[in-house]
Amino acid sequence: MKRSLLAILNGILLYLPFSSYNLWFLIFPGIFMLLRRPNQMHYLLTGFTFFFLSLRCVNIASIEYGDINPFLAYTLFALFCLFLTIYQMNLPLYMWKKMGGRLWLLPVLYTLFEVARSYVPYGGFPWLIVGETSVNFPAVKYSLRFLTVYGGSLLIWYITYLAFKRRFLALLALLSFSFLLGLSAKQQILKALEDAKILKVALLQTAVPQQDKLSDKKFREYTDEMLSMVSQAVKEKPDLVVLPESAFAFFFSDEFDRGRQELFELSYQAPILVGLVDIREGLKPYNSAYLVADGQLVGYYDKIRLLPIGEYMPFPFGFLKDVFSAISGLDYVPGTQKRPIVYKNIQVATPICFEIAYWDLVKELSKKANLVAVLTNDGWFNHSDCSYQHFMWAKVRAIENGKFILWVNNSGDTAVINPFGEVVKKMPYMKRGILIEYVRLLP
Repeated sequence: MKRSLLAILNGILLYLPFSSYNLWFLIFPGIFMLLRRPNQMHYLLTGFTFFFLSLRCVNIASIEYGDINPFLAYTLFALFCLFLTIYQMNLPLYMWKKMGGRLWLLPVLYTLFEVARSYVPYGGFPWLIVGETSVNFPAVKYSLRFLTVYGGSLLIWYITYLAFKRRFLALLALLSFSFLLGLSAKQQILKALEDAKILKVALLQTAVPQQDKLSDKKFREYTDEMLSMVSQAVKEKPDLVVLPESAFAFFFSDEFDRGRQELFELSYQAPILVGLVDIREGLKPYNSAYLVADGQLVGYYDKIRLLPIGEYMPFPFGFLKDVFSAISGLDYVPGTQKRPIVYKNIQVATPICFEIAYWDLVKELSKKANLVAVLTNDGWFNHSDCSYQHFMWAKVRAIENGKFILWVNNSGDTAVINPFGEVVKKMPYMKRGILIEYVRLLP
């Protein structure tokens, strides 16, 4: 019983840094306990507690908005947590013991499995990565520019390992190295900011309740109100107006829709970046970002990394469409073009929703961009840990790519994040309104 309680406590300590409480410093005692008790049962119970507490908010989407029976939803969720636990906790530990059980090797194996989990299976699940929490570390966080989030995981593990082994000189050397690395990254950004062009942006937090977005009839009733917000925004004479993912009920290609026509008319006053669903090539749905200006389409981006079950049903789980009406329908089609949308001096990368969690995709999209705009809708999860975890990724990506990030969310918190991972300005959760701010275009 004592060992079980310690494992549960360990899982709670790992969860709290990823919770909305933002107790990031508890990641160190959490990993310390993993180093102290490297056995399969401890890792199994610790991992299950960690994943269950951190991800229980996904049941909001399945139960509250998906109408799935709570007992069935939590049963499937528990199986998912068990899979993640074995994948991320028990497999690295098994390999570690097979490779001789040297403690210094455990951080490497854990991080390698974080990388693997980010891509396999079904496009991966790059969530709850230890290195994310380093975005809260004073000064050291800037080193993510060079280390990336996975290097941040190694850094946290080895800081804890050296403290566990009481190798304080080596610990001091590691902290000094990461501090100097972060200082160098910060100086690079400060230098780039000196000559960067200023851009005035207007971000719209539409705050449409998720239950209304799921009803086409109710969602369409918000069209006039949303267009009125756009009209108000363009009067501020911004260089760019940005709306969230699936901001309107109409399809982009529906040229006869009155709402679409009015949106194009408003684009004569300011360029508008908007997330919309579209149906092309027969009955193939796409989740996309469109930039319209001067009454015409400038460019678009189709979401590439689709969310399994949420946006498509992977093989061999197609039968679930017949079981759950909430996930029936056509699968979305993934995009293929990793490119920013270009308009005059603006090259804007537009990862959509969950895509912000993919290090390589955001890096590729941002390479030729000078601004990143993330269009999302976290209304599926209400004001929960899932929304907080999603927002934390935007801070990580801002530092890694050295660019301003516009976080444009239907529900909140819509925000501007600078290249140092700092929130410059944001709106409260589910407050409908317009955020006006100045950003800089960084190469």
